Amino acid sequence: MGQRRTSVSERNRFIDLKLAGHTLEEVAEETRWSFDCVRYWWRCYREGGRKALDPPDGRKQRGGPMSTFSGIIRFAFLRIKKERPGWGAEVARPRVAERLGLPEEGMPGVSTIEKYWARYKGQLYKRQRQRHSVKERAKGAEPKATHERWQADFKVKIQVQGLGRTDVFNIRDDFSPVKIGSFVYPCNTWDDRQVQDALRQAFARWGLCDRFQTDKEKRLVNTGAHPFPSRFTLWLAGLGVEHEFAHCAQENGCAERFHRTWHSRVVEGRSFTDYEHIQQVSDDELEWINDRLPSRGRECNGRPPLEVYPEAKRPRRLYTPEQELETFSMKRVYRHLAERHWWRRVSKVGQISIGGHRYGAGMAYAYQDVKVSFDANAVEFVVEDSQGEEIKRLEPKGLTVEEITGLSLEPG
Repeated sequence: MGQRRTSVSERNRFIDLKLAGHTLEEVAEETRWSFDCVRYWWRCYREGGRKALDPPDGRKQRGGPMSTFSGIIRFAFLRIKKERPGWGAEVARPRVAERLGLPEEGMPGVSTIEKYWARYKGQLYKRQRQRHSVKERAKGAEPKATHERWQADFKVKIQVQGLGRTDVFNIRDDFSPVKIGSFVYPCNTWDDRQVQDALRQAFARWGLCDRFQTDKEKRLVNTGAHPFPSRFTLWLAGLGVEHEFAHCAQENGCAERFHRTWHSRVVEGRSFTDYEHIQQVSDDELEWINDRLPSRGRECNGRPPLEVYPEAKRPRRLYTPEQELETFSMKRVYRHLAERHWWRRVSKVGQISIGGHRYGAGMAYAYQDVKVSFDANAVEFVVEDSQGEEIKRLEPKGLTVEEITGLSLEPG
């Protein structure tokens, strides 16, 4: 079986995560590569910058440690390490030479052997990897005022009497116990457009929040090693709302707890005739919870949330659906994109994919990794090779107000 090798884009992802403040062990955990592999490419970067991640001769990318030695020698070093896991390279080197009847000076160097073994650590012996708790830096700063950050989450496949399986989208203020809204749908019938409409209702009632936190729900967020922002994320960016991501249920705890409250207040002991019925009951219950229900939430001490946090009634930034196109700014979208970059592998026909659209990068770069960034001034994607040389500029597809908002610019 051939060795699994890092691609140029994977190496650059190591560096991006490390520069973002993660430790080498956290980078290894996130990318599912060995600690030694991540550390090796981090050292290459420190010594030679991004260009060192793609050696011109391609030797490191093609073969790795001991690639110039015969298969018999490589196998012998793996076998002796498995037999004697406590031996270091300086001990194993002369023993392998003796076994094979070869001169010791013809064996790989000590550092090369160690690097070669590191690639097979999972097969040679088990290494106890320390589990790291979620770091605070993985998410944004804690909110200090109402409507600074909302948390939202979907609870799916809820059994509702009279309706069957049902999904609900619950939104809660992160600073106070104020419930922002609950939006009910038949199971698995919603997409990002329905969520946009739900948020428009919430924004119209409470005003625009500064930050909106969800998990990485695939209908709202693109996933993968270098995901391009989804149109939902770009829509929020155009409204001046930062889209943050919870990496685990604990980080989205407010929304998770809201699910239980909503279920007990709305669903339990009730039967519904249709979805308009359950939505009206949900709206009435949320108004009661916010205005009249004694709360054990933060600083409430048995008083209703809006009595303790009356400032929540005043929007931080006004929003009306009728004026959304005046509020929405493509310049904000461009700035959001300009702060990021994406690595792509050029296909055999010279194409790359950005945001679900195909672009031609050139047949000369087939099977190569290229870096894509965004020039906010020129409104163009900039494609560079692995050495940082610009090779092409591309006019973006689908990056329009109509596509992102789902609204028409035509009058009337």
